[in-house]
Amino acid sequence: MKAGKNTFSLPYAGIDNDRGKAVLYTMGGEFSVVFELKNPVLQYTPDPDLYENFHLLMLNLVKILGEGYIIQKQDLFVRDSFQGRESEEFLTQKYNQHFRGRCCIRLKTYLVITRRVRKGAFFVYDGNALNQFHEHIAKVWDLLGSAGIDCRLLEDAEIDTYLKRLMALDFTSGNIVLNNFRSTPSQLESGTKAIRIISLVDSETVDLPESVSPYTLRSEGTELRNFPCDNMTFLATVPQADIVLYNQVIEIPPQQSTLHKLELKKKRHSGVPDPANLLCVEDIAKLLGDVARDNQLIVYAHFSIAVSSPLELIDKAVNYIESALFQNGIIPSANAYNQLELFRCLLPGNSVALKEYDKFLTTAEASICLLFKERFLQDEASDFLIYFTDRQGIPVGLDPSDLPLRTGRMNNRNRFVLGPSGSGKSFLMNSLIQQYMNYNMDVVIVDTGHSYSGLCSYFNGRYITYSEKKPITMNPFLMHPDEYNIEKKDFLCTLIGLLWKGSEGDLNGVERDVVSSTLSAYYSCYFNLSGDPEPQVSELSFNSFYDFAVQRIPEIKKEERIHFDLDEFRYVLKKFYRGGEFDSILNEASDSSLFSERFVVFEIDAVKENKILFPIVTLIIMDVFIQKMRNRKEQRKALIIEEAWKAIASPLMSGYILYLYKTVRKFWGEAIVVTQELSDILGNAVVKDSILSNSDTVFLLDQSKFRENYAEIARLLAISEVEQQKIFTINKLNNREGRRFKEVYIRRGTVGEVYGVEVSIYQYLAYTTEKPEKTAVEIYVDHYASYQQGLEALVSDLETSSLSLTDFVKRVNAGKVPLY
Repeated sequence: MKAGKNTFSLPYAGIDNDRGKAVLYTMGGEFSVVFELKNPVLQYTPDPDLYENFHLLMLNLVKILGEGYIIQKQDLFVRDSFQGRESEEFLTQKYNQHFRGRCCIRLKTYLVITRRVRKGAFFVYDGNALNQFHEHIAKVWDLLGSAGIDCRLLEDAEIDTYLKRLMALDFTSGNIVLNNFRSTPSQLESGTKAIRIISLVDSETVDLPESVSPYTLRSEGTELRNFPCDNMTFLATVPQADIVLYNQVIEIPPQQSTLHKLELKKKRHSGVPDPANLLCVEDIAKLLGDVARDNQLIVYAHFSIAVSSPLELIDKAVNYIESALFQNGIIPSANAYNQLELFRCLLPGNSVALKEYDKFLTTAEASICLLFKERFLQDEASDFLIYFTDRQGIPVGLDPSDLPLRTGRMNNRNRFVLGPSGSGKSFLMNSLIQQYMNYNMDVVIVDTGHSYSGLCSYFNGRYITYSEKKPITMNPFLMHPDEYNIEKKDFLCTLIGLLWKGSEGDLNGVERDVVSSTLSAYYSCYFNLSGDPEPQVSELSFNSFYDFAVQRIPEIKKEERIHFDLDEFRYVLKKFYRGGEFDSILNEASDSSLFSERFVVFEIDAVKENKILFPIVTLIIMDVFIQKMRNRKEQRKALIIEEAWKAIASPLMSGYILYLYKTVRKFWGEAIVVTQELSDILGNAVVKDSILSNSDTVFLLDQSKFRENYAEIARLLAISEVEQQKIFTINKLNNREGRRFKEVYIRRGTVGEVYGVEVSIYQYLAYTTEKPEKTAVEIYVDHYASYQQGLEALVSDLETSSLSLTDFVKRVNAGKVPLY
């Protein structure tokens, strides 16, 4: 490259590894370190305190560093296309393909701390300055860590890569290609790209609002109106921009000499009786007053926005930025002649090259208001991730279980799901379960609406439907001696109480003690715990217990001189005894293969109106899960109870439910209750005392139907005002174009966020609860060798037909065979 005024030379002397830190040196001798960090305020949070807290944090950082330091914060918005993960599992693979290539904005944030050096005719190395620099960096690290900021220092190779990508303005390609720059009066050009740098403030005019705040209030929409947001939040939505780089520089000059210069400037302007000079005097006096009154620091600040775009689209992107700045009360500098100079000052650690006319003097507090404070959702650092979409429609992984437990955010894995009919509960739960199956998980579902038949068929699970001809039967009394413990005994007490008193009844103290004593004697006889050579119980079943109880209870009554209604006990329980109406339910052992089956659905829709059988069958199914929970130690486990939970939410069974919820965590398991009725929560003490209080994760779908009554439900779920504001943005953002999805609020512990449940057409067809669609899928699955092949053929035929899904389904169902 020829030497001369057109030469563009990098300002760096090199990168040195000093005391375990990569230190970047400029040709002038300044040294810098580069942090990569995550801004603390998640986008679309309604809590203004988070913005204020970050403001105070950065103010403390400025004070810790003090005179001679420059803070350069760079927030980089990169337009990219989503690529997703690779997966061998069919539906997961289709999920990734559904999103592959979708446009997204990725945000990276860097913080560069630079130490100025004293210069004479030549730069002289100062070891003390470098020692102090390392001490200050250690303090900054501690400050950021104590505030919970996720950050790390870049190593030398990472700094080198970042510099090259900045020079190429390319943060997506695998290979970095550096092109020559062409500088024009209004912009830089590199290949087919244009780069324009907008300086926010002209130092001659300083067109900023009279007052600034760490955040502003949104004005768009109904649900988001008056939501706090970053002053520069629009940078994430610049149209036609490939890259937007927000460069924020705060330089801390020597305070006394700077104040002295201001006093001199004030006197100089006050000597000329001109309105402009008088305004200048007034501004300086106000600034000096703030400094004296609040002991504020004076800083030089520079803010600029670099936007890279195809040559023919750059004007549209720049016009959008300038319009957004104007709405915020900022009129950017009209000077554009120094584009190359401004670009050079964008480079990390080279903000020392900023000229006086590119900086303005203000207080540290005011300058920090213009720092960018927001971040986007990102995959969490865990190997157990469940994927939903963020609010721009890109899959993001969250850990609903392990990470929150490790960090103390939650105490258990249990979950509560609430959403009215049509809000997307079935798709949420099907999506959750499908992903659970990728993690060696055992899933047991108690359902009353055939919501999981498709997914169960896909995974070749067991789908057990209750009918009078083929009822669900089990023998809860059958067990080995090592299985007999206090928890099992309490379960059987609860079961007998349920058979006797019904779901709304209750055992009094005497009745429970008699039943408990009878159970103890029954198992003592069978296991021959007393050493009797002739045990009275030859087999374990409800029949043998019934025979034993009607003999043993009169003895207890006589010995203890108590009242116990044996006649009622015997008469009511007789229907479950040999020859009774329900004699098979508790006397025939369940299929032992259920205990090793990974996916089991108990569909008990046929008995949901039967007040006798519904709670009994539900309770027995829960016992099957507990047996799996204890014996399948190598698997994660989930018990999902849809509307069937109503059958067990009675005072009689509250103790058993509490036992289940508190025990399931110890066995790598979780219990999930799903409901759609608000009244179920408000009017049921068991839900409040046993289920909600032991469910640290809450899934809430569209709650607008409940909005008028939300104060009570918010109190029960311990939802703060801030979290309520998040909840009422569900399905309210302008983010639906080209997408079919529903949003859900997921709270882990005390804090939650809104995610999208969006799936591929393959998943939609596997999850659907629409009867015509389910029938069409079944026709294809029956015709082909497997569920997967049936789905693939159906989607292929749907695409070939060019019909809408509704019309396609009608034609398939009418012919009762695949369309082609």
